[in-house]
Amino acid sequence: MENVVMSRPKDGLIGFDAKKFLIMRTLARSHECDQEALLRSIDSTELEIQDILEDMISKHEVEVSPHLKSRGSRKGTFALTLNGWGEYTKAISSIYELPE
Repeated sequence: MENVVMSRPKDGLIGFDAKKFLIMRTLARSHECDQEALLRSIDSTELEIQDILEDMISKHEVEVSPHLKSRGSRKGTFALTLNGWGEYTKAISSIYELPE
């Protein structure tokens, strides 16, 4: 069997797209998580994460499932939608390219 080597292009993702990719990657790995879990896994501010999540919700890439926490405060968990999974796989394919 032949070994396939994947390479990362020099430019990569920057700014908003890079943070959006990190959020998508975290949601893809955990399947569902709350905003506190995203803050712990991504080096970003709460406001930046909220802005990206709101953008992704408006584009139907993320869905919010409300649930009650034990403290009684109402929080939501986030999960990728089918559209979100499509965007995530497109982002991964643009980052990693097979050599020709």
